[in-house]
Amino acid sequence: MIYSTSFMNKLFILSLQLLLSFTILAQIPSGYYDAAVGKMNAELKTSLHLKIKNANVPSYGSGTGSTWAAFTKTDVRPEDGTVWDMYSNNHVPFNGNSAASGMNIEHSFAKSWWGDGRQAAQDIMHLAPSNSTANSAKGSWPMAVVDGTTSFSNGVIKVGKSSSRPGGVIDAWEPADEYKGDFSRAYMYMVTAYEDYVNYWTGNSVNQLDNNTYPVFEQWTVDLLLKWSKQDPVSQKEITRNNEVYKIQGNRNPYIDFPLMSEYVWGNLKTLPFTLDGNTTNPYLILPAINTTLNFGNVAYLQTDTASVYIKAANLTGDLSFALSGSNAAYFTLTTSSITKAQAEAGYKLIINYNAQNLGASTAQLIISGGGITSNSLTLNAVATDDFMALAATNTTSTAFTANWSISANATSYTLDVYGLVSSGSGQKVTLLEADFNSSTLPSGWVSENYTDLATSGALRLASGSNPGKITSPAINLTQGGKQLVVSARQYSNDTGAPLTATLNNLPLAVWNTTATNQNYTVDLPVSTANALISLSAASGRRVYVDNFKVETQGITQTKVSVNGYPLNVGNTLSYQVSGLATDSTYYYTVSPQGNSAAVSNSIQVHTLFNSGIDQTANKPLHYILTSDGLILIDLPTASTLSVYNIVGKQLLVKQINNAQTELKLDKGIYVLQLQNNQKNISFKVIL
Repeated sequence: MIYSTSFMNKLFILSLQLLLSFTILAQIPSGYYDAAVGKMNAELKTSLHLKIKNANVPSYGSGTGSTWAAFTKTDVRPEDGTVWDMYSNNHVPFNGNSAASGMNIEHSFAKSWWGDGRQAAQDIMHLAPSNSTANSAKGSWPMAVVDGTTSFSNGVIKVGKSSSRPGGVIDAWEPADEYKGDFSRAYMYMVTAYEDYVNYWTGNSVNQLDNNTYPVFEQWTVDLLLKWSKQDPVSQKEITRNNEVYKIQGNRNPYIDFPLMSEYVWGNLKTLPFTLDGNTTNPYLILPAINTTLNFGNVAYLQTDTASVYIKAANLTGDLSFALSGSNAAYFTLTTSSITKAQAEAGYKLIINYNAQNLGASTAQLIISGGGITSNSLTLNAVATDDFMALAATNTTSTAFTANWSISANATSYTLDVYGLVSSGSGQKVTLLEADFNSSTLPSGWVSENYTDLATSGALRLASGSNPGKITSPAINLTQGGKQLVVSARQYSNDTGAPLTATLNNLPLAVWNTTATNQNYTVDLPVSTANALISLSAASGRRVYVDNFKVETQGITQTKVSVNGYPLNVGNTLSYQVSGLATDSTYYYTVSPQGNSAAVSNSIQVHTLFNSGIDQTANKPLHYILTSDGLILIDLPTASTLSVYNIVGKQLLVKQINNAQTELKLDKGIYVLQLQNNQKNISFKVIL
C-alpha cells in the first residue's frame, strides 16, 4: 500500500487505532465461531463461509418481512429516528415498511457482479438505504480512492476516476471517511459469505475481484480495505446493525464481531491460527501493515534526509531486529538495529536515514524479524535529484547572515548574488494570472495532486479526511519584483482554522489559517524564475475551499540592486557568510552553479536583525534544551511566530508563540528555526 507524501514530502507517520478489546461487545451466541479456532488465512475464510453462508434473507423491496421493514430495525438514526443514509447527509423519515421518499435500496457490493436471482441480492448485511441520486451515480463501480476527475460528489460519497488500481485509471466510488470501515467490512463479509460465487464474479468486479476463493480481492483492494478498517474502526452503529441483522437473518459479520479478523484472513496475522481469546499468546506485528512503502520523496544530491515508520507488536517472545537488504541498501541507514520487546509493544518510531549519493531512484527493503513474529518487510523508496536550490539563511545577525544552497552535480564553483529591491513610482495594479475555481474542471494549465474536488460548493476543495490535496499553477514569470499573490479561501465545514500552505517552486511561501467565511490572504512574491510555479495545498483532515487565485503587480516598480561586491564567485562551497549589511533591512540572494547547465536558484529572502542589544552568544540567538525527541525553546518573546525548516529549506511547521517556553517534537537531523517578532527575524541552525 503506497502512502502519499505530505507537504514535507518526507515524514512518514502511520496512524494507530488502538484495539482496546479484541472482540466487540456483541450478542455472539456461545460456540458460534468455534469451528474457526485454529484456522489460518484461506482455511479460516472458508470456515467462516460455512458458518455464515446460510441466511434467512428478507424479500426484496417493501412490505411486511421486506428489506424496508428490516431497515426500520437496522438503519435508524438514534437522534431523530430517520433513515440512516450512508450515501448522503439527508435525514429522511421512514415510510412504514415502504420505501422512504427519494430513497432506494442500494447494493454496496454491486449485484451486477454476480447476477441477480441469488441470495446475495437480498442479503441486508450489505444492503443499505440510499439517496436515489447517489445510488444512480455510484452505479456498479468498484470502491476505491477517487483521486482524479470527479463526476459526482454530495459531501458524503464521490464518484469519478481513481488511480488506486495499478496499471491504469478506473472508474470508482469512494465513501465518506466515517463509513470507510463499514463498507470495507461489508465487502469482506460478501466475499466470505458467498465464497461459492467464485465463478460468477463478472462485469466491473474484474477491477477488484479475481475468480478464486482466496484471496478473492486483488492485492490493491486487500491493502485498501485493511487500511480503511484501521482508520475507521468498528463503531456502535455497526455493532447495533450486526445484532439486528442477526435477529432477522440468523447470521453475523465476523469482521465486525472480531475487528482483527481481517488481519487473520488477509493481513499481518494470516500466518497465525485464529483464537477466540484475542490471540493472547501468539506474537504478531500490528504495524507497519503488509505491503507498506515508505517514500522519502526527492532528496538533494549528496544530502542526507530522514523518514520514520511506526513499529508496534504484541505478545512478543523477545526483541525485534531490523536489517536492510536490496541493491540500494547501502544508501539507507538505521538509527538502531534492534528494539526491546517492551519498546515494540509500547510502540516505537524507527528513524531511517537516506544519503543521496547516487542520482536517480533508490529502493531497498527494511526487514523486521525476531520476537517470534513472522518476518515482515517494508519497501523504502527515495530519489536523489540534482535540482538545484538555495536554502534558508542561517546565523542571521543585525549586519550579516550565512547563505546556504544544495549541491549541484558537476558544478566547479558557485556565484552568489545578494541584492535589495528598490521601489519607485506607483500605478494601477495589473493582474498577471487569475483563476476562479467555480466550474467542474480545473482551469487550463493547472495540475492537481491527491484529493481535489470541484463538484461541490462552487469552489475547489483541497484534501479529504484521509488524503492531502494540492494544486499547482501554470508557469509565471517572476524574474522581476513587485508582485503579490492573493488567495480567497475558507475552511471546510468544521475543520476549524485549517491551514492553507502556499509554496513557490516547492519552497515555503506562506501558511494561512482559514476561517469559516472567505478571506483574502496576501503574500508578496520574491524574485524567482521565468517559469515559476505556485502551489496551494491542504493536509488530510484539514480541508480547505479555494475560491480565487490571483497574481498581480503591487502598483509599484521594484528594481534589483546588488550589494556592493556581488555577484561574487565564492568557490566550490555550499555556504557563505555575507557581512557588512544594514541593520533591520530586507535582502535577497540567489546562487548560480558554474561549470554545468543548472539554472540560477530560487530567491531567498533575509531580514537582518534590529540592533537592540539582544545577546547573540555562541551562535544561539535563542536558548534551547535538547530532549530525547526534539528540543525545548526557552525565554521566547510572546506574540511571535516560530517557523521550522528542514535542511533543504522546506517549511515543516509554523507555530504561534504565546508562552516563554515551547517544546518541539523533531526527528534527528539539521533544522533552521526562524522566530519573527515585531517584524524582526532571528534565525539559527539546530543539529539534533
